[in-house]
Amino acid sequence: MEPVCHIGVQAVERLRTLGLTPSDLYEPLKGAAAEARLSTQLDAPGMAGFTFWSRANRLFRERLQRQGWTYSNAQNILRTFHPSGLMAITAISGAGKVMDEKASWSGEVRAKNPKGSAIRQLVQRNFEQLPLFEIPTWFLLYKSTESGLLFELSLPVDMHDDYVDTWRERIILTDNPLTGPKYDIKKLDEAPVEKAVVVPVQFKGVM
Repeated sequence: MEPVCHIGVQAVERLRTLGLTPSDLYEPLKGAAAEARLSTQLDAPGMAGFTFWSRANRLFRERLQRQGWTYSNAQNILRTFHPSGLMAITAISGAGKVMDEKASWSGEVRAKNPKGSAIRQLVQRNFEQLPLFEIPTWFLLYKSTESGLLFELSLPVDMHDDYVDTWRERIILTDNPLTGPKYDIKKLDEAPVEKAVVVPVQFKGVM
């Protein structure tokens, strides 16, 4: 099967065939950004990014469970399953040319963080196209930038050096309401931590 990139109206139509609307992607990401912004320098380093990942998947599930979608956290992969059982989606952070329809099919769009054997097995099954044994798992890739949040729904089929970076199908919406500095979650994670003040304490011996 040749790689396909759906853009604009075609992207909206392709989402519809998967039982989704653009708002089904926008709203969970919007809500996740709002919760990530509650993180401060007093939180653990990287808390904003972790919160965004967790909340994006949770809010996606909450939105779709009323339509019969289900979920699984097996092997710490937060998948949400279509009612038909024919596909699953998980939201993860991306890197490279996310949302750029001119990006190559291999190497220029990838998962931000290295992945282990569990993800590798999912990606391999996507490549082998064995729907009778395993359902395909799509990635809702999101990338925080200074101008806003970039995202796309794409089907991975290969990995290199532990990074998911090869795609069979990409769905890119041209209308992006998640723009502006408030969606630059990366900035929160990169904020410098105030240097701790060390107060010397002297203990008196027992009399």
